[in-house]
Amino acid sequence: MLVKRDAAMKAKSPSGKLSTNILVAVLAILLTLGLLELFVRTFVTVRNVGPVFTVYDPIYGKRVKASFHAIRIAPEFRFAFNTNSLGMRDPEPTKPVTGGILFVGDSFTMGYGVQDNEAFPAVLRAELESRAVTVPLLNTGMGPNGNGRWVKIFEYDAAKFLPRIVVFQVMANDFDDNLAEHLFELDGKGDLRELPIGPESLARKAQTLIDDTPGVRYSYLVGLALMAAEAAGIERPGSSNNTTDLPSDELTYTLVRTAVDKALASGADVIGLLVGLTGERRTKMMEIFRQRGLTCIDGPDKEESPDMFYKVDAHWNSTGHRRAAELLLPEILRRIDQPRHVLK
Repeated sequence: MLVKRDAAMKAKSPSGKLSTNILVAVLAILLTLGLLELFVRTFVTVRNVGPVFTVYDPIYGKRVKASFHAIRIAPEFRFAFNTNSLGMRDPEPTKPVTGGILFVGDSFTMGYGVQDNEAFPAVLRAELESRAVTVPLLNTGMGPNGNGRWVKIFEYDAAKFLPRIVVFQVMANDFDDNLAEHLFELDGKGDLRELPIGPESLARKAQTLIDDTPGVRYSYLVGLALMAAEAAGIERPGSSNNTTDLPSDELTYTLVRTAVDKALASGADVIGLLVGLTGERRTKMMEIFRQRGLTCIDGPDKEESPDMFYKVDAHWNSTGHRRAAELLLPEILRRIDQPRHVLK
């Protein structure tokens, strides 16, 4: 009797009531979140569900996670994303990775929306291996980013790989991205000035916490919240593919010229791959490569080949990646046995 009476008194005490109220509130919140999660999964279209592929980096601002596995879910596709210890979407290297082919670009090079073996660098690897050509292929693609990262790759990392061939993939939105990510700017003389990388942002830290929390990283409700936050934070100059002479234009051309020249100076041959460029911007970008005696080709275009793109998402599907590989393959085979050259 005394035990029951003590328990009853404890339940009626202020501290007992507070504990009960807190427990009820927590259960109510969890139930509400669960119902919201179910509602979003059933009735709301969420563009991206799954952990982000990048982490903060003091040199590049961000980099692809190393030794990483994730599933990305979108309305039109679901794909696995795996990286090796180098932070590249390639098999784990078992031999030195020097003297190979370096792919530099954004989410198109990375292969957003397709499986690991369907991204065009992986398709090219399979094609070369079928011809008994076993050179390292390094996919450094990362999205979204502009061309400032290209310059930094050849300042900080390319010496580790000494690539024989570099494929630079240029995307139409690079012009805006180069302003948004603040890696470089032009000084009064038109020369590049590297800008300092700030500390890791609170948003990045919050994203890391979300990604490291089981049961949350694949939440549709979290994906919806991040999508809304991204939309609210977008500040684009409002340029179109046919608008030229904006601040982003000369910066972009200078970044691409600088990266290409650094690649050539390292002894690599260079191929340009354009995605979505039209009008004067396409003409000027082509000139950067052709003035140096380099090949520059157009990748699959959405207007001409809509079947090679996802209908809603702007990226190539597996057919588009295979077509890109078909366009690059003869150019790579032509160069693979040529002697290296170094610009003096």
